[in-house]
Amino acid sequence: MQNAKCKLKISRRAGQVLRALPVRFFNLQFAICNLQFAICLIALALLPATAAAADSFPRGPGLYFNPIKLVLLLAAFLVWVKICAWVNEDAKRLELPQHTWNLLVCGGGFLGLLLVWALPLFWLSLLLLLGLYVSPTLAYVNLRNQQVEDEDKVLTEYHLRLVAARLLRTRPPRKKTKDAEELPKLRFLGKSSGQRGEEDQRVARAASSQGYKGAVQMVHEAIKMRATDIHMEPTRDEMTVRYRVDGILRPAESFSRAMGDGVINIFKVLADMDITEKRKPQDGSFSAEMNKRTIDFRVATAGSVAGEKLVMRILDKSKALVDLTQLGMRDRLRDQVHEIVTQPHGMILVCGPTGAGKSTTLYACLNEIDRFQKNVITVENPVEYHVSNVTQIEINPKAGKTFAGELRSILRQDPDVIMIGEIRDQETADIACQAAQTGHMVFTTLHANDSVTALLRLIDLGVQPFSIASAVSGVLSQRLVRLLCSKCKVRYRPNPDMLRKANLPADKIKYFYRPPEDADREDDEVCPHCGGTGYRGRTGIFELLVVNDALRELVRANPNANAIKQEAIKTGMKHLQEDGLRQVIEGRTSIQELLRVCK
Repeated sequence: MQNAKCKLKISRRAGQVLRALPVRFFNLQFAICNLQFAICLIALALLPATAAAADSFPRGPGLYFNPIKLVLLLAAFLVWVKICAWVNEDAKRLELPQHTWNLLVCGGGFLGLLLVWALPLFWLSLLLLLGLYVSPTLAYVNLRNQQVEDEDKVLTEYHLRLVAARLLRTRPPRKKTKDAEELPKLRFLGKSSGQRGEEDQRVARAASSQGYKGAVQMVHEAIKMRATDIHMEPTRDEMTVRYRVDGILRPAESFSRAMGDGVINIFKVLADMDITEKRKPQDGSFSAEMNKRTIDFRVATAGSVAGEKLVMRILDKSKALVDLTQLGMRDRLRDQVHEIVTQPHGMILVCGPTGAGKSTTLYACLNEIDRFQKNVITVENPVEYHVSNVTQIEINPKAGKTFAGELRSILRQDPDVIMIGEIRDQETADIACQAAQTGHMVFTTLHANDSVTALLRLIDLGVQPFSIASAVSGVLSQRLVRLLCSKCKVRYRPNPDMLRKANLPADKIKYFYRPPEDADREDDEVCPHCGGTGYRGRTGIFELLVVNDALRELVRANPNANAIKQEAIKTGMKHLQEDGLRQVIEGRTSIQELLRVCK
């Protein structure tokens, strides 16, 4: 067993090293380039001494290297280095597979340089060099241009004219102004489930309604701002609109009251909801297509004193995470989670408040297991992302499909792994614990503030302590913190007293980072990368409670929160604040953001 664990750790470490090779090779390129320039400068400095010694030292005719070929090869090499740098930064900014494209572009150029050195035909080898790193570059440009707006695309007519104007120092070309009546490149597809003919009728009906252009522009702007939710809230005179970006609501352009009501009706038509009912709560879903990718929307309405309110969740499938490496976990924690989720039976609980990324973590855990050799079934409300080779069941209480009822059914379908979207009642919790004790691996979420509270929450739901002790293998508590904008974050010296209170070495930590304040901005400039918020993107901070034999005895005998917490700390559990301080020390987030999330 120990040999198997060692082999697993070695293979995972080898995978991490291989993924890091393109970035390390990319850094090596710059080191080699700087070394070459240093050698050239030294050679130029030694030219007078060389000329003085020319009479006493015999010399040949010279020109052993063709200067034209040497200049062409050096130019090709420098262009390759510049392209590698651009692909690395651009893929990171657009959240594309950075390691893959670095490997393709860097590896192609490296192979081309080997051909230049090995082949005697210079012009053929030079063409091969250019082709080997230009081809993957053009493939990357084609991919990234499909995911950005027209003004951000590269190697287009406008981009080439802009580059030429910059090099020649002439007047830059004018941007093509869009007609005010022109709609963004976004197309609604109607309800995500149902017959195709009915969907087309609903889309046509919505397109002919008042406010359709405003609805398209609002959704397009929300997606462009990376929003996860759109809030439309009625007041007496207008319909206010807010986007939730990186977990924080940000105001957007409001509609007039009549226009706002029309926009809400359009979304209700697309989601196959009753537009005449404005007081009772309703929910539905629809899809849209933008830049050749499909985006799902989950719509929920509710009546208020001022009118009908709508909240729309944006589920962008292209942003779905694929594995634990992208969640922000430290290496040791990631290995522990991988070891738990690959066990043949047991239960892992993911807890945290609403919007903490619990479902995303469960999907990442699903990608850690072999779904081709195991029968994986999920019970969700609703199904947010579709996973290959997984049977996904959606809960519908109106049709009598509940978590408990579906769980009883799937236990008769020979599952190996069961994912439960959320434990809400005693019946679901009992069935989940029984499944974990009868040879199934169960992934589920629970609303709790920390990992120890999650165990007590199960007891409050009515589950027997001995059942919890036997079923639960680990509890993962998490929060999402905003990442500082890499373009405008400000470095400062932290207060030594604050460092001592946080048990951090004041002599080793020189700087922290924070978002810019008004005094830091020049002429009220707003950073275009983050929109002036100082943050862009989010990452997770985690607290993992691994349930060992000692903890099981505590849960069975006396489920006391303090005793369980002390035993968990002895086994190496790191609190959320401790894991968050790691992100602060690395300069990825601010201490103010950590305190906001971990109150």
